[in-house]
Amino acid sequence: MRIFTLFILLCMCAITSLDAQYETVLLNYKKSYFGENQPLPADKYFIVHGGIRTDVQYVELEIYSPKGKDDRSPLFTNFWKREFNNTEAAFNLPVNYKLREGKDYDYLFRFYRTISSRERANLTLNIFQTLDAYVDQSFSYSDKKMKLMRNNRQTINDLNQIVDRGMSLYRSRTLSTFPGYSDMVKLKLEQIEGIKLKKAEKMEITSDTLGSRMTMRTQLIDELKAILHSEVVPYLNAELYVLLDDKFIDNYPTEKVRDAYYLAPHFGYGGVAISTKADEFTYGSNMFAGLSVPLSKKSKNAFLSNSSISFGAFLGNFNDDNGNTISGPLFKVPTYVSYGYRPFSFFRIQAGAAFLENTTPGGGNIPGFDKKVEVRPFVGIAAELNVWFNMKKN
Repeated sequence: MRIFTLFILLCMCAITSLDAQYETVLLNYKKSYFGENQPLPADKYFIVHGGIRTDVQYVELEIYSPKGKDDRSPLFTNFWKREFNNTEAAFNLPVNYKLREGKDYDYLFRFYRTISSRERANLTLNIFQTLDAYVDQSFSYSDKKMKLMRNNRQTINDLNQIVDRGMSLYRSRTLSTFPGYSDMVKLKLEQIEGIKLKKAEKMEITSDTLGSRMTMRTQLIDELKAILHSEVVPYLNAELYVLLDDKFIDNYPTEKVRDAYYLAPHFGYGGVAISTKADEFTYGSNMFAGLSVPLSKKSKNAFLSNSSISFGAFLGNFNDDNGNTISGPLFKVPTYVSYGYRPFSFFRIQAGAAFLENTTPGGGNIPGFDKKVEVRPFVGIAAELNVWFNMKKN
């Protein structure tokens, strides 16, 4: 049990160490490729490193399938933002997305700088003016009431789009985005439509009925505009970055990391049920080593690529309750064939059959073997090495 526990700890330490290793890829901005125009890493995470101006505070990356970036959503997005004490002319952006081998992808980088006070004032003014213009054109008027040209839901969607489009070239340091207008706006729209303008004649002490109605219309519209302005102001007052530059890299390839046929070495610790009788259940355990054959390439099927057929041998023999040595029929140690599944990188769970040979004299049960050969259940865990032996002939 102590050996088993130690093995688990060693496996987990190795997995953590290997998973923490990211390959670094250099963005060549001028030539619009990575490194020296090498393919990007496939089936693993990596980091994009690049040079930037010192006034660039925020870098954004979007990865697309190669089908035209204007009519699709990104497969992956991430960002880098400059820390307060960072004055380096460089960025490091993790790509926690595994690209498929041998495939092309499109990459869009955006570079942002901090906006000036004047730019913030202009942004606020433009959004307010656009909202006001939309409100002024959204109502139809009669002698009795005001009516929205579109329903409440459509009107609020339009107002949200005005803000989103107005801020599309900007990013907030806190990553906060405008969540859309609240129910207060919806309630105000319902209130305006529900008010009968004839009541304005009683509210205004004047003989000019038309003038009193116009005054009430203006008052209601101004109140709506004030709510719209107040709800967007907190996002306009945040620390904002404005788009400075972008770089689009089209149809860039990934490396071909594996051929169709390969073997992966593994080592682990497992147990075998030597006797499965209820009254005399015994088992043996030991370290083992072998090779795994994945059932599919990762680019074809992720589940099958994590599944494998494994075969190998234990590194020592077993003993039963009577002290007899339990060996194996082929290499004089127990051997096994199993199905394995990898839930985490480099870590595999295995279950299958072990082939044992009982060294007790008495004759074999299989022609060609002097000892009795038995097939018993086998389970184990293994660490799979990230070393691949290509078996494909070129």
